[in-house]
Amino acid sequence: MTDFTRGFEIGIDAPVHDVFEYCRDPHHLFAGWPEVEVTDVVITPDGIGTTAHIVGRFLKGMMVEQIEREYTEFVPDERIVSKAHAKVRFAGRTKDVANGPIFTWLFEAKDGGTQVSFVVLEEDLSWWQNFLESVSAAVMAKKMDGMLEALKTGVETRASSVA
Repeated sequence: MTDFTRGFEIGIDAPVHDVFEYCRDPHHLFAGWPEVEVTDVVITPDGIGTTAHIVGRFLKGMMVEQIEREYTEFVPDERIVSKAHAKVRFAGRTKDVANGPIFTWLFEAKDGGTQVSFVVLEEDLSWWQNFLESVSAAVMAKKMDGMLEALKTGVETRASSVA
């Protein structure tokens, strides 16, 4: 079994605290991924335990993921980590996902703004799962870049409307 990690980053023209606070809401984190819908968000005051139900429809709706994502680490202005508890329906069969991907968002002051790094970790993959992840990496990179671009647009639009 092996682990598979992908990392993405983007610069946002806003202070770290503003970017971090915007990211407290899971709706904002997934806004740039058109195949997913975020519902039933519960935001806790201290961040840990924030939850969201996410439905992802892929392969023209032939594969549907039902995901419960929960913030398991929450360090203000530094890091948000969320774990997924997922089920996948494909070809009429539903299967629990043993190790859902762990998403980590890191926030760092850089060049007068904020550098956001987004890391996806999938643990304990079999050789064939690792191979599939390697093959799909280019497609997923576009989706993750889209999420970060939407995050940047959302934060910077909010910052300019407040100013």
